[in-house]
Amino acid sequence: MNNLQDNEKFRSLINHIPGVIYRCANDEWFSQDFFSAQIENLTGYPLSYFMADRKEGYLSIIYEEDKKLVSDFIRRALTKKEKFEIEYRIITQTGELKWVLERGVCVYEEENKRSYIDGCIFDITPRKRAEEALKKSEDDVKRLALVAYNTTNSIFIADTEENIIWVNEGFTRISGYNAEDIRGKKIGFSLDRPDIDEESQKKIRYALDNKLSFNEEFVSYKKTGEAIWLKVDCQPLFDEAGKHMGFMAVENDITPAKLAQKAQEELLRRLTLATDTAQIAIWEIDLSTNAVIWDERMYTIYGYPSDTTLSLYKIFFSSVHPDDKEMMSNIIGELVSSKKEISGAIYRIINSDGRTIYIESSAIIKKSETGQVLRLIGTNRDITEDILVQEKIKTQNKVLREIAFIQSHEVRRPLANILGVIEILKTSGAITDLEIFNHLEESANELDKEIRSIVNKTNDLDDEAFR
Repeated sequence: MNNLQDNEKFRSLINHIPGVIYRCANDEWFSQDFFSAQIENLTGYPLSYFMADRKEGYLSIIYEEDKKLVSDFIRRALTKKEKFEIEYRIITQTGELKWVLERGVCVYEEENKRSYIDGCIFDITPRKRAEEALKKSEDDVKRLALVAYNTTNSIFIADTEENIIWVNEGFTRISGYNAEDIRGKKIGFSLDRPDIDEESQKKIRYALDNKLSFNEEFVSYKKTGEAIWLKVDCQPLFDEAGKHMGFMAVENDITPAKLAQKAQEELLRRLTLATDTAQIAIWEIDLSTNAVIWDERMYTIYGYPSDTTLSLYKIFFSSVHPDDKEMMSNIIGELVSSKKEISGAIYRIINSDGRTIYIESSAIIKKSETGQVLRLIGTNRDITEDILVQEKIKTQNKVLREIAFIQSHEVRRPLANILGVIEILKTSGAITDLEIFNHLEESANELDKEIRSIVNKTNDLDDEAFR
């Protein structure tokens, strides 16, 4: 009775151990003789599953890639009569992968000339997962450190008091300050200057005081005193519990881009001044998307508001004068098909007010590297007043010719009579004073010469430039 009670106590004791206690034979299959009840909690299988197949029961749930490793490891330990300890994976009844730690030793019964393996198995899955997470975290930290050190951008880290405590090589390269130089300096120390933008300064102060991120562009000063443009992205740092740990900022030197932008703005200002002075309108057509861009003057010329919802394609083609549509279609077709690189034309449009306007237009094409036409870029200029002036000049010239022609005939008719009388007097001998006669004849011929000169000059007027 006591032995029975002792056995029950022993079983109760081992079943409460947070691990599986086992005994198996030291044979080829490690045939199971005993498993504590914890085997069910570990594997999800009932104890009967393993007792029904003592040879293959437990071996069947060991992860396939680990089976030979486990068998060989235990065999070597048994050969040396050493204790063993090994970590491997098992597959539970639900398909879950678990890591286990198995410890064991071979027990010899000399009287029966048999040997057993007594051991225990513990679930170490939480520890393994923590180790894997830690390793991944360490790997991530190493990668982030490599990125931080090798990136071309400037990176610094500051503590909760805004003191800079770490900088990367990019920070030193861009600013000229090394880790020793910035000791005790606070966030924004390189931005301090008399002309700092107060609005930007307020934004930074508000973000830092409230532990918020900010992304701004500033003029900063290098150690040498040289001014540079920085794009600063500053983020507050928090631990897993949400406790504030400091700040990290990534700074990018955008000085070249800012200088290029300034040069472009200056060029645009000059271009705008030139186009405004010459009253030139600019348009562009993206042939890949059929998107049309007009500047304000284009809308003014065609008589439409800049916020019109009408298609600019339709506005253009519906505005072209009927007599000029074929010409403009041909010109555009030659540009699109690359038959021409540049083209100019004078054509008429009828704007939204019904007025006929003369347009002087030029266009060029923009090609891809493969030669495909991508865009048409051109100008329009309202030359209606120039055309009207030219027409007025042509009309005036025509009138002058007519006046000269009429006046020459009107003046030469009495002149012809005078010349005729002089001839009669000359042949009749009625005039005896030849000096007076010669003077009259000479004056009449000079008058005739001047009249012919006026007519010739009028006829020589060149209208070709206005045709």
